[in-house]
Amino acid sequence: MALMRKTFSAWVDGVRKMNKAELAILVLGTLAGLCLRYFLRGFRSLDFIANTDFWYTRIRDQGFAAMRSGFIQYTPTYPYLLYLVSVVFPGIDNVAAVKIPSVLADFICAWFIYRIVRMKYETGLLPVLAFCAILFAPTIVMNSSLWGQCDSLYTTALVACLYFLILGREKSAFIAFGVALAFKLQAIFLAPLLVILILKKELSWKGLILVPLVYLVAILPAWLAGRSLLDLLTLFATQADWSSSLSFNAPNLYAWLPAGSFSQFYLPGLVLSAILCLAFIFIVYRSRMSMTPPMLILLALTSVLVLPFLLPKMHERYFYPADVLSILFAFYYPGLFFIPLIVVSTSLLSYLPFLFNLEIIPFPILAIFMLVSILIVARRLFSSLNLRKNAPPA
Repeated sequence: MALMRKTFSAWVDGVRKMNKAELAILVLGTLAGLCLRYFLRGFRSLDFIANTDFWYTRIRDQGFAAMRSGFIQYTPTYPYLLYLVSVVFPGIDNVAAVKIPSVLADFICAWFIYRIVRMKYETGLLPVLAFCAILFAPTIVMNSSLWGQCDSLYTTALVACLYFLILGREKSAFIAFGVALAFKLQAIFLAPLLVILILKKELSWKGLILVPLVYLVAILPAWLAGRSLLDLLTLFATQADWSSSLSFNAPNLYAWLPAGSFSQFYLPGLVLSAILCLAFIFIVYRSRMSMTPPMLILLALTSVLVLPFLLPKMHERYFYPADVLSILFAFYYPGLFFIPLIVVSTSLLSYLPFLFNLEIIPFPILAIFMLVSILIVARRLFSSLNLRKNAPPA
């Protein structure tokens, strides 16, 4: 509650400090973003038809008692939000209802991005333009208000984690990361940044205890409703085992491998991911680079780009955190303004086959685009390391 009060207070203070032009853009952008999402509310994706419609109907009909069973493969945090929607908006259509939590998260995420960009630009319109860039980025709009997915929920918590890291609010950062993980395991994409900061003693390793504590608090209501505690504690392992495909339309490394090669490349893919992730952590840890806000953003983007590119069993949606952070990155590194254009466009093109059965560019080529963006960001990172290697410790 204290974290929520501080965050809300920061939002209020931010609005009060805006001039008339900033406030006008913020209000108009918010209204336009709401209108756009309202017009898309009726789209029914295959995921809604196959899964989400059933989930919401069960929660609406059974109430909180539905939490006692494992009818949904997500952690219970997302079903809690669907339950709240069913209580607050009892007469709303299922297809619109399941999109409400994600749509709200879009605006919260955009506000955190605004606050981070405001740290760099104390005056001017760039922070509110960053707010609008998030609201109207194609994959951010499509993921929540068209597709009805919940990637904006955990990604918003990851952006909040980065915000608190920049402010030096360690406990809040760990809590925000725990919230992200309580929504989806894909929050782990930001974990290398936290490991680096712990190794460099920018964060205390003791704060890590907050992450599992947040998850335990999150599953407590479902446990009290009657769900097996063992089931709740092993959800992530269950999710990891459900599929046997190297890639689900993800523009990553596995787009270049032949179909049906899961058994040959799954384990080597995990090993390769672990080795390169550890190498990334070690190289940054051994450097003398200062953990400035731009460097934290650069490290965060590198982490959420590289891991879904290397890991098997990735969906196209798992580049969603990279979509968001690439936009933030462009405001801190304006010379690389084209990075979000590449990343978001690649993600957008990878969404089309599932949503509309439309493949404009083959996935092996899309994977090349994503790799190019990774190499450019990595080059920027390692040039920073080289420039600072002879500098005194920060």
